[in-house]
Amino acid sequence: MKRWLALFLALLPLASQAADRYAQQWPLQLSRADAGAYRVPLDDAVYRAAYWPDLRDVRVLDAKGRRVASIVMPAQPPSSRVQATALRWFPLPADAATTGADLSVMVRRDTDGAVVSVRDVTTQRADAAGGSGWLVDLGADSSRMQALLLDWGNDAAAVDLGYRLEGSDDLRDWRILDPQVRLVQLRNQGQELRSNSIALASPPRYLRLLSLQDGAALRLSDVRGEWREAAEQVNWRWLELAAAPTPASAEAGFQYRLEGRYPIQRVDVVMPANSSVRWSLFSRDGVARSADTSPPAWKLRAAGWNAWRLDDAGEARSSPPLDLHYVIQDHDWRLQPDAGTTPALAPTLRLGYVPGSLVFLDQGTPPYVLVAGSASEEVAADAVGPMLDALWTQRGAQWSPAPAVLGPARVRAGAAAYSPAPAPRDWKTLTLWALLVLGALVVVGFAFTLLRAHGGSSRD
Repeated sequence: MKRWLALFLALLPLASQAADRYAQQWPLQLSRADAGAYRVPLDDAVYRAAYWPDLRDVRVLDAKGRRVASIVMPAQPPSSRVQATALRWFPLPADAATTGADLSVMVRRDTDGAVVSVRDVTTQRADAAGGSGWLVDLGADSSRMQALLLDWGNDAAAVDLGYRLEGSDDLRDWRILDPQVRLVQLRNQGQELRSNSIALASPPRYLRLLSLQDGAALRLSDVRGEWREAAEQVNWRWLELAAAPTPASAEAGFQYRLEGRYPIQRVDVVMPANSSVRWSLFSRDGVARSADTSPPAWKLRAAGWNAWRLDDAGEARSSPPLDLHYVIQDHDWRLQPDAGTTPALAPTLRLGYVPGSLVFLDQGTPPYVLVAGSASEEVAADAVGPMLDALWTQRGAQWSPAPAVLGPARVRAGAAAYSPAPAPRDWKTLTLWALLVLGALVVVGFAFTLLRAHGGSSRD
C-alpha cells in the first residue's frame, strides 16, 4: 500500500509538467557574459515554429529548464524626420470660384511641367489679391507630400474661412479632394488658435483652393509642403503563397495558407500581364483551439484594393504593395475579386514582414536555449517591457541590450507540442480524493486484520 501511494505522489509533478512542451529549440550564443540583458533576432524558422499569434510560446530556458524573463519585440521602425519645402503658388482671379478658372485663367508651364505664371485672360494680369483662392504646384514628386502649410502673417486679426480643395494632374481635369478645409486664426486675451495645415494623401501634382465665401480675401505670404524622409530603408522580407487548388467563386475567392506566425504588414499580388482587378482582402487565425471548435470567422482587412500590371514596350509596371499599417499574424488569407473582375488564373499572394527580436535577462543558469511551438503555453506577465522603457528613458534611445545569436535548430517535442491543450485538471481535488480513498482502504485493511485476530483468539 505504501509503495502505491509513493508512486502516485511521484507521478503528480510529471503530470503537471506534461503540458510544458515545445516543438523546437535553438542554443543561444551570447556576445559577452556580463551584459545582464540580451537581444536575439528572430529568424524565419522561429516564426514557422511558433503556435500563438502573440508569440507567447517563444521563450528562453536556462540549463535547468526554467523559464527566463523575456519579451518578444517588433522590429524597430525606421527613424525619420519631417521635411518642409517651399512650393510654387499663384493667386487666382476673384471670380475663379464661380467660373471654375478653366476658361478665364491662362497658366504657363516650363518643359518640366512647373507652373511659371497664372494670368487672367480678361485683364491679362496676375491677380495679386488672391481673394478667390490659389493654385499650388507640388512638383514632380507630389505623392510624397503629406500636408500643405499656409502662412498669412500675423496682421490678420481673425480668420475663419472655408476653401474647396481640388487636384489635377494636367491642369485641365480637376477633381474634388476635400469639399471644405478651414483656415483659422483666433486670438483671445493673449492666446492664439491657429490652423493653417491641410492634410494630403498621395495628392496629384497641382492643387487649387477655391473660396467658399463671397468677397472674403486672405493674403498669403508663404506656402510650403511637408513630407517625411526616411533616414534608413526597411529591410522587407517577402513570402510568396500559391492559392489552394479550389475553383474561385464570388463567395470563396482565392484562399492561401501561411505556415508560421510572421508579423505581416504589407501585401502584394503578382498579377498577369496587362490586367487590373479590384480585391477585398481577408484573413483569419486558422487554428482550432480544441477538437470541438472550428477556425474563427474571416476578418476584412482591405476593400476596393486595385492591383494591376501593365507591360508596355518590354517594360513591366505594377501597382505598389498595400500597407496594412498594423501587424497581422494569421495563418489563412483570402483574396476575393469584385464582381465582374475575376481573373482566369489564381494570382500569387506576396506577404511582407520585418523580423523582430526577443530580449531576455541573464537571471538563470547558462547556457540558454530559445524554444518555440507550444499549444499549451499560457500568457505570462510582462516584467521586461517596463524595465526596457525605463532604461531607454534614462540612457537614451541609442542604448540596446547586448546581442545574442541563434545556433542550429534541434527538435524538442516535435509535432506533439502543437496538440490542443487538454482541459485543465484540478490536481489538488484529485489528490484529496485519492488520499480519502487510500485512507478508506487502510481502515478496511485494519478492520480485516482485527477480525482475523479476533477469530483466531476465539478458536483458542
